[in-house]
Amino acid sequence: MSEPLRNANSSTWAARNPTRSTIHRRTPPPRVSDAQKASRKIKQDRKIELTNRLHDSIAEHLDEQKLKIEALGLMHNVTPKCISDMISSQTNYRTSRKVQLTNALVHAKAKEMNADQPVGSRYTLVELRKMVADDPQMKKLMKDEKAVYVGALAEHRDQKATSVRGNNMAASRDVQVTTERVVKELDDLRVRTGIYATVFVVRGHINDTTQSSMHGTDNSDDFWEDVYDLPMADFLRQYEQWACTQNQSKLPVSAHILFAVTGKKDIAMNYNNYETAVIETYAVQLVGWPLGVKFISPSSIATVGEIRKLRDALKTRTCYWTALTVAEIKAHAAKLDARRSAGEVVQQPRKKRSDAGISRKR
Repeated sequence: MSEPLRNANSSTWAARNPTRSTIHRRTPPPRVSDAQKASRKIKQDRKIELTNRLHDSIAEHLDEQKLKIEALGLMHNVTPKCISDMISSQTNYRTSRKVQLTNALVHAKAKEMNADQPVGSRYTLVELRKMVADDPQMKKLMKDEKAVYVGALAEHRDQKATSVRGNNMAASRDVQVTTERVVKELDDLRVRTGIYATVFVVRGHINDTTQSSMHGTDNSDDFWEDVYDLPMADFLRQYEQWACTQNQSKLPVSAHILFAVTGKKDIAMNYNNYETAVIETYAVQLVGWPLGVKFISPSSIATVGEIRKLRDALKTRTCYWTALTVAEIKAHAAKLDARRSAGEVVQQPRKKRSDAGISRKR
């Protein structure tokens, strides 16, 4: 990734993908008058009354259904929950249908008639369909012309499906709604087929506001503790940390910054033996590491908040690399020697190989 892209705005998914088309926010409608508010209030009260009647009728139906389900359970020797799951396990998923010419013509008419119309004054779907039906030109289309209209709608649908959300709030809402739909589909699939499934949904950048979530069908949550002796939430947290470090500009603690300071290639940052493998070896030091953040690799930091704190310190250069003077190098070496003389282990030993002492083929 080039330096201009590294330093560009990364506050939202859309900002991090400037070459992708964006799903823009809808323009808010104009303010309504007092008379319009009063008229809407009357309609709303009427609607609430009808809705309450419907809810009462549904509640009565559900009570009757509950009694019927309990009777069926006793008759067939199964639990009421089993029958309820069988009744409610209908999928909401539908395969996408081929673009129809009628919809393509309505889409074209909407672009033509509503392009310059303000919000609140645009033609409705019913009106647009009538315009298409009354338009003599659209009744005399040749085969190639029909294909153009169909292709335009297909392209519009593809673009809408793959465009990015324009802000974090819209992205978070999209994730929430889609995740709820996926979870419902998996739970229903579990009832129909007996499968087990686990879903992790996490943000892909530390600036995103998407709420991480997880779901397991049936008792899938027990798998993580039974096999790994860790709760499922721990894996969700680690997955989020890993995701927030993928395909993004690296925090400037890494090797390419060390190369810029020391002029030496192939330098690897060593957090475990930082005082010997980095300061003593290359005569450089990291100054201003933020308080409250453990001095470990950023990929191992526990929370997104701590990652942001470190990221902000590095971006504002309150945390930075600096080369040591000769006097500072000697002073650091003297401190290390004193600690060694006192019996302190200054450098952590390398982990011993599991096959140490066993001859290996060359």
